[in-house]
Amino acid sequence: MAGRAGAPGGETGPARTPREGAGTAVDTAAGPRQPGPGNAAQAREVEQREHRPMNNDRPRPARRLLAAALAAAFLALGPVPGPSASARAADSGDLERFLDSVVGTRGAGYAIVVDTSQSMANNGSYDKVRSVLPAFLESLHPEDLVCLIPFSESARACDMVSRDEALAELDEALPATPEGPASNFGRAFEQALDGLQRAGTDVGGVLLLSDAQMHAPDDVKYRDFTASGWSALRRQASGLPADRTLTGYGIALAPGAEVERVLAKVFPSHRMLDASGSRTREAMTAAQDDTRLLQAARAVTGDKGKGVSVSWPDGTGDGPVPAGPVLRLRLTATTDALPVRVTGLRIEGLPEGVEPAGGLPRSVDLEPGESRDVDVVLGSTTARREGWGSGPRAETWRLSVGGRVSTPVAGAAERFVDRTPRLATAPAGESLAVRGTAQVTVDPVRWSAALGALLAVLAVGAVLLLRRYRPVRGTLSAEGVDTRQPVQIPLQGRGEVTVDLSALLEGDGSVRIRSVPGPLREEPPIRLRCRTADRPEREIVCSPGQTVLLCGIEFHYATLPAQRR
Repeated sequence: MAGRAGAPGGETGPARTPREGAGTAVDTAAGPRQPGPGNAAQAREVEQREHRPMNNDRPRPARRLLAAALAAAFLALGPVPGPSASARAADSGDLERFLDSVVGTRGAGYAIVVDTSQSMANNGSYDKVRSVLPAFLESLHPEDLVCLIPFSESARACDMVSRDEALAELDEALPATPEGPASNFGRAFEQALDGLQRAGTDVGGVLLLSDAQMHAPDDVKYRDFTASGWSALRRQASGLPADRTLTGYGIALAPGAEVERVLAKVFPSHRMLDASGSRTREAMTAAQDDTRLLQAARAVTGDKGKGVSVSWPDGTGDGPVPAGPVLRLRLTATTDALPVRVTGLRIEGLPEGVEPAGGLPRSVDLEPGESRDVDVVLGSTTARREGWGSGPRAETWRLSVGGRVSTPVAGAAERFVDRTPRLATAPAGESLAVRGTAQVTVDPVRWSAALGALLAVLAVGAVLLLRRYRPVRGTLSAEGVDTRQPVQIPLQGRGEVTVDLSALLEGDGSVRIRSVPGPLREEPPIRLRCRTADRPEREIVCSPGQTVLLCGIEFHYATLPAQRR
């Protein structure tokens, strides 16, 4: 168990609301303990706990009797500043429900260290201890472990037993009258630390009940606070494993007792629950509540990132399952301590036309580790589709589960142990492949969209084609150097025109004429490609009204008057 860090004389711990009657316990003689920043610091040190069942519905008559007695004692004290009695009672009930829900049956370890020196006979201190111990032991949970350590010049060994065994051996463990000659706290703490280490509980507490100053003149190890034994005890209390927590609780049975100083010497984490000697019963209840709150803080932290897993009992794992009228899903809480709630439960991946008949549960509550099956009744197992054609077709649907995961004790966790549960926010797990049927009908919108797209493509293609092969209407005249009469070449249409130019040349030659691609609204220029017998092909572009020289021939391009714009 790892002790909570705290300076001697100080304390740390989760913020807590005492149960009825325990609210009058104090940390020091100066006044009541108030929740403070140290509570959050101590709570942050609590780490993940082991898995345990959470349900703890057994009646606890002893605890109810103890609470009633404490309530009567509280009322007898008269009014004090602070919350009203009804508010305290509500806090008490809320705290008890929160602890039962989160801590449940996880056991804690308690070492009850009772001073049996002669001074305990004064003012009925010893009789008071013997009278409150049975009720305290009866209030423990069956899973708790406890040992009784009466001490004087030496101390009884701490053998951890159940509450019933401790009750049975109470008269044997505690002497009838206190007659010890010393108050050797060191020997008592030795036994307590050894016993709690052997118990193996993740949270433990040492309850020290004494009315005396330290008095061990014959023990060189603990005769004063400078003796060597105290530092060894401190190291033992501080050196517990990180997954364990230990706290010392002081209950003075008379004013002026040296209880708090002794606790601070040994325990890094300690609390002085009663320095007046007048609230022994309430202080012991407060020690038990504080121990369970430490367990609760560890539990909340340990469930970080956990939540709800999803599985499908009908899934074979060998392929899709056939669609049927009922699909069964299984929700399992993966938390160790926190109850969980799934809201907004929904099946994702269902096709149109296949929906749960009557809907799904508004919420599903699960205890830690609990599984619950939810039958999803389908109103139809045939999906509706629209496509290019019509008729049935086989499909595979992949279904998953959505929703929001939370814990119903989130508010109580923040209130009592200064923890915000950090659960996974949505169910997680495998999906289910379902083989079903879809009835397909012709989708007119799809066909209309396809036809429109086709027409658009054709229009664009036509425009591009027209731009590439623009129509030409005009005359191209060709005149050689030695010719008296030019050759008139009529141009009409989009095709390429080839003209023999041998009459204008000394040898063979020809010219190919074609429009130049461009905007449709303009008269197109023409491209002339001339080839002669002794020279490679050459080309030139000629605009309307322009005269160009190519292959020793003058070409003049004139459009028809009707085509001019």
